[in-house]
Amino acid sequence: MITLVERVLLRGLEAICLALLLALTASVVYSTTARTFGASPSWYDEIASVLLAWLTYFGASYALFLRQHMSFGGIVAALPRGPAVALALFSEILVIAYFAVVAWYGNKVLAVAKWDSLLSLRWMTLDIVQSIIPISAVLMIVGTLLTMPRALRDAAAGIDREHEEIEHAIAEAERENAAQDHPEAKK
Repeated sequence: MITLVERVLLRGLEAICLALLLALTASVVYSTTARTFGASPSWYDEIASVLLAWLTYFGASYALFLRQHMSFGGIVAALPRGPAVALALFSEILVIAYFAVVAWYGNKVLAVAKWDSLLSLRWMTLDIVQSIIPISAVLMIVGTLLTMPRALRDAAAGIDREHEEIEHAIAEAERENAAQDHPEAKK
């Protein structure tokens, strides 16, 4: 069940990131084209900044779901099983606590921001713009909770996924180099 929820949320985040990237690209292309013809849109700078911020926050949430964020997996993997699990659990609790604080205060900012708006688009209030902060913080808490069992299992088994990915990439590059050096080996 957890993996189904995780997969659905991950696909949703992918769709959101893709939509934001396409919207950002379209706004940049439109603005550049308009400036070329001497008609620069007044809204471009603010909207591009907002889209980039939203893409960054949703992208960070996506990375957290994939466990592709910064971590010290090598240190945890080097420890004996008990301390490794304890350290991994402690770090997970710290991450959840941090994003709970971000969500709480991010939500507090929305009450203040609703009275202000963008300069070029007066109908778009800053609470809409700033809503990404508590939304992404909650997503990161959910992502941490959903992926925590896997992280704790890896810690207990002494597995460092980042190290495994690096080793896999090196082995793949070595195979490609060997294939280039000896093309007859392919046949």
